Amino acid sequence: MTYIPPHLFSMICRVAANRAYYFEFDDWRLKLRNALFEQGAMAELNMGFDTEILFTEDPKQNLCKYQLFKYTDCLIQSLQEIENLSNWRFFGIDCINEYETKFLKIASLDMVHNFEKPEFFPQNKTKIIEMINILLTNKYGYELRSIDEKYIKLDQKQGLFYCPDDKSEVNWYDLTCMIISPEAKQIIPQNMLEEFECTELNYQLNINFL
Repeated sequence: MTYIPPHLFSMICRVAANRAYYFEFDDWRLKLRNALFEQGAMAELNMGFDTEILFTEDPKQNLCKYQLFKYTDCLIQSLQEIENLSNWRFFGIDCINEYETKFLKIASLDMVHNFEKPEFFPQNKTKIIEMINILLTNKYGYELRSIDEKYIKLDQKQGLFYCPDDKSEVNWYDLTCMIISPEAKQIIPQNMLEEFECTELNYQLNINFL
């Protein structure tokens, strides 16, 4: 992992811990949140810190950890070049009012790359593409969302995901959910749906990939 100065590591961990509510909590996610607070405090006191932050062999937990840091990075990258980080005190960051953010942005991106290990994630790409192809073959629509809350489409010919707004390619492991109509659920094999967490609302079915 690229060296990250302790004070930047601490800031990123605190922001990530406070954004963890973006994901539904279970025992492991609560453990991760607490570990992030603990590691952030240790780094701030220059007592050393754990760059892995809870090693896990569970593919879903690895993906959850990556997506949390990716989500955190989206927030950090949206900062201005000079930002008033006193507004971020609710994240547990005690910073000077005017802060040059370029080094924080670099460190945050390094954290994302540190946890970007697709070979250790659930291998969902083929399953997601298969579901979308079933929907399109049967003339049903879909909405696909990414971790940075962009609307994503599938290029069927190339088997790649992309953002229609800026034409940028999107990694399959950055996808968080797909929304379809309840009627479309009938054409997707049950065993395929059981691979994911599904939430059925009145007018839509949310298929969560994590």
